[in-house]
Amino acid sequence: MITASKSTLAAALKIRKSIVETRNTIPILSNVGFERGPSGLQLRMTDLDIEGTVDLAADLDMDFHPFTIAAKLLDDIVGKLPDGVQVKIKLDADKTQAIVSSGRSKFQLQVLPLDDLPIMPDFTADKPTRCTASGSGLKAALTSVAFAISTEETRYYLNGVFIHPGAGGALLVATDGHRLAKRWLRIEGASPPSVILPRKLVTALLSHLPDGDVTLEATDSRIAITMPGLRIVSKLIDGTFPDYTKVIPQPGAPKAEFEGKAIKPAVERVTVVSSDRGRGVKFTIAGGQLQLSVNNPDAGSAEETIAVEGSLEVEAGFNGKYVLDALTHLGDGPLTLAMQTAGSPAILRADGDHEENLIVLMPMRV
Repeated sequence: MITASKSTLAAALKIRKSIVETRNTIPILSNVGFERGPSGLQLRMTDLDIEGTVDLAADLDMDFHPFTIAAKLLDDIVGKLPDGVQVKIKLDADKTQAIVSSGRSKFQLQVLPLDDLPIMPDFTADKPTRCTASGSGLKAALTSVAFAISTEETRYYLNGVFIHPGAGGALLVATDGHRLAKRWLRIEGASPPSVILPRKLVTALLSHLPDGDVTLEATDSRIAITMPGLRIVSKLIDGTFPDYTKVIPQPGAPKAEFEGKAIKPAVERVTVVSSDRGRGVKFTIAGGQLQLSVNNPDAGSAEETIAVEGSLEVEAGFNGKYVLDALTHLGDGPLTLAMQTAGSPAILRADGDHEENLIVLMPMRV
């Protein structure tokens, strides 16, 4: 029998939303495994590409026998129980059903053997690189680039975040071909190899990274992230990330400086009249002003002007949604826009940020 508090069990099952698919053609992949662990109980779940292992405090009887149970169903049951209660789980005599009970509530659920649940092979023999980073720093870096991950499956090598050594730490990059985001991350230890983190792993990390330090172990094909009470192991995208440095303009381009708190609401207002197909916003910078304009033949037009400083004078179009995504991750402080010509890529930076932190937007015709 297993005895654990509702809060402990519910917290441990949170990871299942990031790993276990709601629909599975292989029934065992819908289950979460229960086995003994260093803290008492260990839960394990996988979709064959990513695996999560959770350690939690629980009391186990001497005759405890490992098993698996439907992850979503158990999560839903635990979530409906009153706060502060104890949850007990035990197998029947035939070990084909688990009896979940708490107070006057009792459920009988089908189980499958733990041996049927696939396990990620140990890759310590491959001598992975090992480093540590703050969980909050890694989360901030991933958040700052994840919006630019491509959803185009044909270019699968862009369906994740590229991480590689650079600038005395690690650089995280994502691009969909229309925009690019790059962020620097401080690390301690050996620099990770140049690898591509899959979108599903990035999503899981954004939901579960703590503020404290985490450990990253990586080879060319797999990565493991270990944090208090949780270890996530994932396959990496098997592909070559393009040389993104070729699209980043060289230093020295003319610049325009403005306040994020001024330009973001202005872009939001003028894009109200834009259509889903044509989200172009014209940027006209001249005489210390930035004029934002949108023209939609089916709805109307909009214009707004904000003050700018700098030597940049240009007339260029950008995707309004991409601009708003970039501004959301750059903040409300002073920002710099740099570009050589109306047809060249534009760099957006937050003043005072690390020199490697930037967002590149490709112009469009409007």
